Amino acid sequence: MKIPSKIRLKKGVEYQIVRQDLIDDDPSCLGICNGLTNTIIIKPGLSDRLTLETLIHELLHAICFEFEVKIPHKLIYALEAPIIKILKLNGWI
Repeated sequence: MKIPSKIRLKKGVEYQIVRQDLIDDDPSCLGICNGLTNTIIIKPGLSDRLTLETLIHELLHAICFEFEVKIPHKLIYALEAPIIKILKLNGWI
């Protein structure tokens, strides 16, 4: 799945999106968000669906960091599927 190389979260704040085989020295890790470096890392070779879920998951973490919103990790997982459904329903993906 083609994903953007960067995404703007708010005026003056842009996150780089990169692909990396080994994330955080954990072979099972699919993605990570670093709010200090404004980077989202996603493991390459995932299915389109899993790539999109991972990107949305990490974007939710970026939103937490940038907007100082506290979203429990369990809720971040719960929001992935509905966001994908909304994006598909509106023809954005």
